[in-house]
Amino acid sequence: MLLDGDLVMSSEHLGVSYLVAILRNLGAECRVVEVKPVAGGDEQAIDEVVAFSPDLIGFSLTTVTVSHATAFGSALRAALPEKVAFLAGGPLATFLGSKLLDNPNWAFLDALVRGEGDVPLVRYVEAFWDHQDYTVVPSLSWRESNGVVIDNPIGKPVPELDMLPEPARDQFEINSGKLPYLRLATTRGCTARCTFCNAPHAGNKVNPGKLWRARTPDNIVDEIERLYHRYNFNTFDFVDSTFEDPGGAPFAKQRIADIAQGILDRGMKIYYNCCMQAKNWHEEDKPLLDLLYRSGLEKVLIGIESGSQIGLDRWKKKSTVEDNKRAIELVRGAGIYVAFGFIAYHPWSSFQEIRDNNDFLRRYMGHNLRRYTVRLELYPGAEAVETLRSEGKLHEDFDVSLNALSYDFEDPRVLKLSNVSALLYGEKYAEEGIIEKEPAVFEFETYDIVMHTFMSRLRRSVLESPRGLEILESGEARATELREAMSAFNYALVSEMTDLAEREALDDSYAHAKRPEVEQFYRQKLSELRQVQLGISMQLHRAGLSLRDIQFSKGA
Repeated sequence: MLLDGDLVMSSEHLGVSYLVAILRNLGAECRVVEVKPVAGGDEQAIDEVVAFSPDLIGFSLTTVTVSHATAFGSALRAALPEKVAFLAGGPLATFLGSKLLDNPNWAFLDALVRGEGDVPLVRYVEAFWDHQDYTVVPSLSWRESNGVVIDNPIGKPVPELDMLPEPARDQFEINSGKLPYLRLATTRGCTARCTFCNAPHAGNKVNPGKLWRARTPDNIVDEIERLYHRYNFNTFDFVDSTFEDPGGAPFAKQRIADIAQGILDRGMKIYYNCCMQAKNWHEEDKPLLDLLYRSGLEKVLIGIESGSQIGLDRWKKKSTVEDNKRAIELVRGAGIYVAFGFIAYHPWSSFQEIRDNNDFLRRYMGHNLRRYTVRLELYPGAEAVETLRSEGKLHEDFDVSLNALSYDFEDPRVLKLSNVSALLYGEKYAEEGIIEKEPAVFEFETYDIVMHTFMSRLRRSVLESPRGLEILESGEARATELREAMSAFNYALVSEMTDLAEREALDDSYAHAKRPEVEQFYRQKLSELRQVQLGISMQLHRAGLSLRDIQFSKGA
């Protein structure tokens, strides 16, 4: 099995991990190879694959990995015997099907799986090794020897997720346990229908049967406990689209409460992240949020997406602006970090909507400049792609290039604003959304989470120490001052850009002139925040308080 592109920079790819576990249970020898996003293909990875002498290569394809996957796949195909089969899965395979196999950039592929791959992969391997009749493989798109591409009917998914084996943890072991967290999937499917998203949800359902399925709480806590003791590791990431699905219903919230209580009952001191929908959280949920916090929840990603109701309606979000505000305040009030999904610029943006977004961010995430400048990215399978196509805004090359930024804006002034904002982070990022050298703005976005994690774990650790709390609260006050200064800087910058763009007075020279200033400002604030963190550590040490229990993972 093969990973490509951004997956190397993330913690684990659970889809691949489940498939590897299934094949190994059937007696297959599998290897996971992490592929670096190198122009022309990762030669070291190619050598590793060739030495393994595989019969089958598997790619998991996302839009972010397109350019690297095509370059690497072509290079690997040339290095291996013709009899080796190349199979793909993932979002691109699911929603493009035969179109992907007909795309000249993907000529190295023999077949792909649409939708969930657990059963189709087993049937494909059986056909590959035995009868060569690929017509019986559910959900398969494949190329016959004469070049004709066939889409087989979509098959049913696994009905009960507790039936699945525990995913293989090759990536954790390949990286000697030096990952920020281990990933866990407690559900499949999502009851939302966001128009920008191509994760499996109510608006783009592929497999027949139940949209949403869940593992039982005991099954989940059992897996956490095994990993906790096997690897001496304590930091986890729940990858479910919405932790409290379906729809925040009472039984759904009871399910996550049972998971949290199970963690506490087994005496595990862990930390974890998850995703939530804003509309599902209300004042009466404070006891549940407190339980989740006590069980180790320290970061939540909420798909805010817009500070304007017009924007939320555009994306078919079920949450309102007031829902978003309430959820942010509730989750933060429980001591949990809130990360945002946000789309600042899109083809239908008006200047009023942009200003509404800026005002919303100024209040709730003003210190994070990147949130002010995020552009809509297009993913095959997302409703927004077909909407843009029907309106004539989708670039003609999209189906071949799969460039996530291949679209036009209704207002060319907003296009200019979007491009100039992206130029603050470099030319390559403005053109393709690719980071060549990490800007301080991006480094800060990551560090801000690290800083909160540090503070949160400290607070859990020093609750019984008045001196410890005094040191922590003093440091938090200083960090808040620094973030407020960043908020003021960011808001002034984006407001000026917005005003200039509306007057058609904004051009690329603005970004070129401002980029060094932004970089210097963020480098300085990063340095000051790190000094705050160091100062807290030193003061706690002098006070005789141990930091031993707040490491980011036991494996680190």
